[in-house]
Amino acid sequence: MGRTVDQEVHAAFVEFRAKEDDKARDPCLSVQCIYCQQIRAKNTSRQKQHLLECPGLRGHPSAPQPQATAAGPNGIGGANGYSSTPNGPSAGAGGAGPGPSGAQLGTPNGAMMPNGVNPHATPIQTPLQNLTNRPSLPAPGTSQGGGPSSTPLSHQQRSHSTPKPKQNRQSTSNLPAPPLDDVHAAFVEFRAKEEDKCLSVQCIYCQQVRAKNTSRQRQHLLECPTYLNVMKDSIPANNLLHTFPEGDIARSLQIPVPSIELDFRMSIKLNPKVSIGSSLWGGRDWVSFLGGQWAGRWGKGIILPGGQDSQVTVKEMATSLSANYVLQSSDEPPAYIIVKAQGWLTGAKDILEKLNDPNHADTINPSSYKYRLNLSMESGDERYAFVNTVMWVGSGCRRGHEVILDAFRLN
Repeated sequence: MGRTVDQEVHAAFVEFRAKEDDKARDPCLSVQCIYCQQIRAKNTSRQKQHLLECPGLRGHPSAPQPQATAAGPNGIGGANGYSSTPNGPSAGAGGAGPGPSGAQLGTPNGAMMPNGVNPHATPIQTPLQNLTNRPSLPAPGTSQGGGPSSTPLSHQQRSHSTPKPKQNRQSTSNLPAPPLDDVHAAFVEFRAKEEDKCLSVQCIYCQQVRAKNTSRQRQHLLECPTYLNVMKDSIPANNLLHTFPEGDIARSLQIPVPSIELDFRMSIKLNPKVSIGSSLWGGRDWVSFLGGQWAGRWGKGIILPGGQDSQVTVKEMATSLSANYVLQSSDEPPAYIIVKAQGWLTGAKDILEKLNDPNHADTINPSSYKYRLNLSMESGDERYAFVNTVMWVGSGCRRGHEVILDAFRLN
C-alpha cells in the first residue's frame, strides 16, 4: 500500500529543533523543505500548501509536479489540491518512459514517491535516506533561499550530510550592528495561530517572516538590502547636496554626531575700545578687560583683569574676534585657566553700527545678530586638567560695556 498524502508531505520536509539541548525554551519543531530549503514552523496544513507553491518542487527535474486542479473519478479534486487518480502515466527519475503512476502526489497504487522511492519495492524511508539529485540542505551557519541560518538538525542528518566547516557570516555593509531597540522596531511580532507557542516576526523593510530570535533578526538587518539603503539615506553626509559615490566606504559609515550642552556662563566687563586704525586686514580695535565672573556645572570664580580682545572690522561691519583671558576658580587654593576664544560678530550693517555704540547696545535684540565663538582652555591644575581636551562653542550678546557669553560643551 502506498503512502498517504500526509506521509508524502512529511517526507518532503526535515524536522529539527533549533535548540536541541533545551526543549523547555524551544518547544516548537521547525521543518525544512528538501526542495527549496525554506524553513518554517511545523504545521501539516501549511506544509501541504507550501508544496503546492514550492518553486524548487516545480523546477526540480526529478521531483513530481503537484497538480492542484486534477480531479478524481467523481470529478472532485483530491484532498488538499493533490490528485487522487489511482493509475496514470508517470515519468521515471529521468523524466522519460512510462512508469507505475508516479506523477501525482498521494496516488494509492504503485505511485513513485516524491523522494524517488517506490514504496512497494523498498520500506518506507525518511527524506534524509534518499537525497539523490536533490538540492543539498544548508550547512550550519549558512543561509539559503532567504531563510534564517540553519542549525544542526539531528544526528541522522549529520550522518547523511557532508560536514562543512562552520563559517562566520559577514555583514554585507560597513554599517554598525543596530542597537536592540532598532532591532525590535524593525520587526512586527505575531502568532500564526492562537495555540502556537512560538512567536514569529516579519521584517518591515522586506516582509520576510522568520522565527523570533534577536540575534538572527539583527543579522538579517545587516543583510537586508532595503534596510541598508534606508540606513545609508539616514546618514547625514548622504543627504548633502554633493555626496560620495555609491560603494565608497565614506558613504556607508555612520559617524557619531556630537551633542552640545550648556556648560558655563561668563560676564565680562570691557574698557572702552582703542582704535588702532586701518591695517592690511581691516579696521583694527583693541579691547581690554576690566574683569568679570563665571559660573557653571563644574565650578565658578572670577575673570582676572588684563584680558584682551583684538578685533578686525571688515566688509559690512562684520567683526573678527580673537580674545585671550584668564579664569580664576573660587577654590582654596584657586586654580587658573587660560581661555582662548575666536569667532565672529555678524549681522545687518545698521544693527552692527548701533551695537558698536555702548549707549544703544542694550536696545538691540540679541537674536538680530550673531555673536559666535569657539573656545579652548588650558590649565596646569590637576583639578581642572579635563579642560585641556574639551571644546566649546559660545553664543554671546553685547550689553553696554559688557559681554555676556554662554559656553556649550561639545560631547
